[in-house]
Amino acid sequence: MYIAIDGDDVGSHIEFLIIMNQTDKLSWFSDNYSKTINWLIENLAQYFDANIIFSGGDNLLASVDSSQFSFDKLEFLRQEFHKKINKTISIGLGSSPREAYFALKLAKTSGKNSIQNYEDLS
Repeated sequence: MYIAIDGDDVGSHIEFLIIMNQTDKLSWFSDNYSKTINWLIENLAQYFDANIIFSGGDNLLASVDSSQFSFDKLEFLRQEFHKKINKTISIGLGSSPREAYFALKLAKTSGKNSIQNYEDLS
């Protein structure tokens, strides 16, 4: 199973801080967002023995053994992420990176801040 994750409205928040010349806030956000992504990666590894395939900016792709996966634990991590940085994430699940990406796109276009599974698309 694959998990694709993308931060919601992170780019527009960064752009706003740049346009407004709020470099102190930008620096704080960048540092703390990176720490929160690292926290998420550590917890994906802890809960699901996840293999991180890609991590950059506000995106990540991981593979997990489906026998170790728990939707409830992933939902808990999604909610805790929001509490830590006051930004939400959208998550897509699939049996391939492509399926996980399509499910992520559904999560992003259907209101963000959710977990969508490719299997539920049919």
